[in-house]
Amino acid sequence: MDLLLRLIERRTILGLACAAAALMIVNRFGGYWLERVDMRLHPPAAVSQPLATDLLKDNEAREAARIRGMHRSVSAELAAARAQGFKVEELQKLADDILAMDSPSYRPVVIERLNKLRMAIPQKKPFTRTAGADDQNRELDDAPVPKQTRRRR
Repeated sequence: MDLLLRLIERRTILGLACAAAALMIVNRFGGYWLERVDMRLHPPAAVSQPLATDLLKDNEAREAARIRGMHRSVSAELAAARAQGFKVEELQKLADDILAMDSPSYRPVVIERLNKLRMAIPQKKPFTRTAGADDQNRELDDAPVPKQTRRRR
Protein backbone atom coordinates (compact mmCIF):
# COMPACT_ATOMS: atom_id res chain seq x y z
CA MET A 1 0.00 0.00 0.00
CA ASP A 2 2.89 2.28 0.78
CA LEU A 3 4.21 1.80 -2.77
CA LEU A 4 0.90 2.86 -4.32
CA LEU A 5 0.80 6.01 -2.23
CA ARG A 6 4.32 6.92 -3.32
CA LEU A 7 3.48 6.32 -7.02
CA ILE A 8 0.59 8.75 -7.01
CA GLU A 9 2.59 11.59 -5.50
CA ARG A 10 2.91 14.70 -7.59
CA ARG A 11 6.69 14.60 -7.96
CA THR A 12 6.67 10.93 -9.09
CA ILE A 13 4.05 11.62 -11.74
CA LEU A 14 5.94 14.74 -12.83
CA GLY A 15 9.21 12.77 -13.08
CA LEU A 16 7.58 10.05 -15.17
CA ALA A 17 6.04 12.68 -17.47
CA CYS A 18 9.45 14.36 -17.94
CA ALA A 19 11.10 11.01 -18.69
CA ALA A 20 8.39 10.18 -21.25
CA ALA A 21 8.75 13.62 -22.87
CA ALA A 22 12.53 13.21 -23.04
CA LEU A 23 12.15 9.80 -24.69
CA MET A 24 9.74 11.23 -27.24
CA ILE A 25 12.10 14.12 -28.05
CA VAL A 26 15.08 11.77 -28.45
CA ASN A 27 13.01 9.47 -30.63
CA ARG A 28 11.85 12.37 -32.80
CA PHE A 29 15.08 14.41 -33.13
CA GLY A 30 17.82 11.94 -32.16
CA GLY A 31 18.58 10.99 -35.78
CA TYR A 32 19.20 14.64 -36.63
CA TRP A 33 21.68 15.01 -33.81
CA LEU A 34 23.47 11.80 -34.74
CA GLU A 35 23.67 12.95 -38.34
CA ARG A 36 25.20 16.27 -37.27
CA VAL A 37 27.81 14.49 -35.14
CA ASP A 38 28.58 12.12 -38.02
CA MET A 39 29.03 15.05 -40.41
CA ARG A 40 31.49 16.67 -38.00
CA LEU A 41 33.46 13.46 -37.54
CA HIS A 42 33.41 12.44 -41.21
CA PRO A 43 33.03 15.48 -43.51
CA PRO A 44 32.18 14.76 -47.17
CA ALA A 45 35.01 14.72 -49.66
CA ALA A 46 35.20 17.65 -52.03
CA VAL A 47 34.15 16.87 -55.61
CA SER A 48 36.68 17.75 -58.26
CA GLN A 49 34.79 19.69 -60.92
CA PRO A 50 37.46 19.43 -63.65
CA LEU A 51 37.57 15.65 -63.30
CA ALA A 52 33.78 15.40 -63.42
CA THR A 53 33.57 17.52 -66.55
CA ASP A 54 36.33 15.46 -68.19
CA LEU A 55 34.40 12.26 -67.46
CA LEU A 56 31.21 13.73 -68.87
CA LYS A 57 33.01 14.88 -72.02
CA ASP A 58 34.54 11.41 -72.48
CA ASN A 59 31.14 9.76 -72.12
CA GLU A 60 29.61 12.22 -74.59
CA ALA A 61 32.38 11.57 -77.10
CA ARG A 62 32.00 7.79 -76.72
CA GLU A 63 28.23 7.91 -77.23
CA ALA A 64 28.55 10.27 -80.22
CA ALA A 65 31.12 7.92 -81.79
CA ARG A 66 28.75 5.01 -81.26
CA ILE A 67 25.95 6.88 -83.05
CA ARG A 68 28.26 7.81 -85.94
CA GLY A 69 29.35 4.17 -86.22
CA MET A 70 25.74 3.04 -86.40
CA HIS A 71 25.10 5.64 -89.11
CA ARG A 72 28.12 4.42 -91.09
CA SER A 73 26.93 0.80 -90.92
CA VAL A 74 23.39 1.79 -92.00
CA SER A 75 24.88 3.85 -94.86
CA ALA A 76 26.98 0.86 -95.93
CA GLU A 77 23.91 -1.37 -95.96
CA LEU A 78 22.05 1.27 -97.98
CA ALA A 79 24.94 1.41 -100.47
CA ALA A 80 24.81 -2.37 -100.82
CA ALA A 81 21.06 -2.18 -101.45
CA ARG A 82 21.64 0.57 -104.03
CA ALA A 83 24.21 -1.68 -105.76
CA GLN A 84 21.56 -4.41 -105.97
CA GLY A 85 19.26 -2.02 -107.80
CA PHE A 86 16.95 -0.76 -105.07
CA LYS A 87 16.00 2.92 -104.82
CA VAL A 88 17.12 3.91 -101.34
CA GLU A 89 17.85 7.62 -101.73
CA GLU A 90 14.96 8.55 -99.44
CA LEU A 91 16.22 6.15 -96.79
CA GLN A 92 19.73 7.65 -97.02
CA LYS A 93 18.30 11.15 -96.58
CA LEU A 94 16.32 9.90 -93.59
CA ALA A 95 19.47 8.37 -92.07
CA ASP A 96 21.30 11.67 -92.48
CA ASP A 97 18.42 13.53 -90.83
CA ILE A 98 18.46 11.08 -87.93
CA LEU A 99 22.21 11.64 -87.48
CA ALA A 100 21.59 15.39 -87.30
CA MET A 101 19.35 14.78 -84.26
CA ASP A 102 22.32 13.47 -82.24
CA SER A 103 22.31 15.22 -78.87
CA PRO A 104 22.47 13.81 -75.33
CA SER A 105 18.74 14.12 -74.75
CA TYR A 106 17.79 12.44 -78.05
CA ARG A 107 20.34 9.60 -78.04
CA PRO A 108 17.86 6.79 -77.20
CA VAL A 109 15.50 8.04 -79.92
CA VAL A 110 18.33 8.23 -82.46
CA ILE A 111 19.43 4.66 -81.68
CA GLU A 112 15.87 3.37 -81.97
CA ARG A 113 15.25 5.14 -85.28
CA LEU A 114 18.52 3.95 -86.81
CA ASN A 115 17.65 0.38 -85.83
CA LYS A 116 14.16 0.73 -87.34
CA LEU A 117 15.70 2.19 -90.50
CA ARG A 118 18.08 -0.76 -90.69
CA MET A 119 15.07 -3.08 -90.63
CA ALA A 120 13.43 -1.12 -93.49
CA ILE A 121 16.37 -1.55 -95.90
CA PRO A 122 15.21 -3.71 -98.80
CA GLN A 123 17.12 -6.90 -99.47
CA LYS A 124 17.17 -9.32 -102.35
CA LYS A 125 15.23 -12.50 -101.70
CA PRO A 126 17.43 -15.58 -101.69
CA PHE A 127 16.93 -18.12 -104.46
CA THR A 128 14.80 -21.03 -103.33
CA ARG A 129 12.88 -23.77 -105.09
CA THR A 130 10.51 -26.39 -103.92
CA ALA A 131 11.78 -29.92 -103.55
CA GLY A 132 10.52 -32.43 -106.08
CA ALA A 133 9.60 -36.04 -105.48
CA ASP A 134 12.91 -37.24 -106.91
CA ASP A 135 14.93 -34.96 -104.60
CA GLN A 136 16.06 -36.81 -101.51
CA ASN A 137 18.27 -35.80 -98.70
CA ARG A 138 21.29 -38.07 -99.02
CA GLU A 139 22.63 -37.04 -95.61
CA LEU A 140 19.57 -38.45 -93.87
CA ASP A 141 19.74 -41.71 -95.85
CA ASP A 142 23.36 -42.35 -94.85
CA ALA A 143 22.86 -41.49 -91.18
CA PRO A 144 23.35 -44.43 -88.80
CA VAL A 145 20.21 -45.78 -87.18
CA PRO A 146 20.36 -45.69 -83.38
CA LYS A 147 20.04 -49.02 -81.57
CA GLN A 148 16.96 -49.78 -79.56
CA THR A 149 17.96 -50.50 -75.97
CA ARG A 150 15.76 -51.92 -73.31
CA ARG A 151 15.20 -49.74 -70.34
CA ARG A 152 15.24 -51.10 -66.89
CA ARG A 153 11.98 -50.72 -64.98
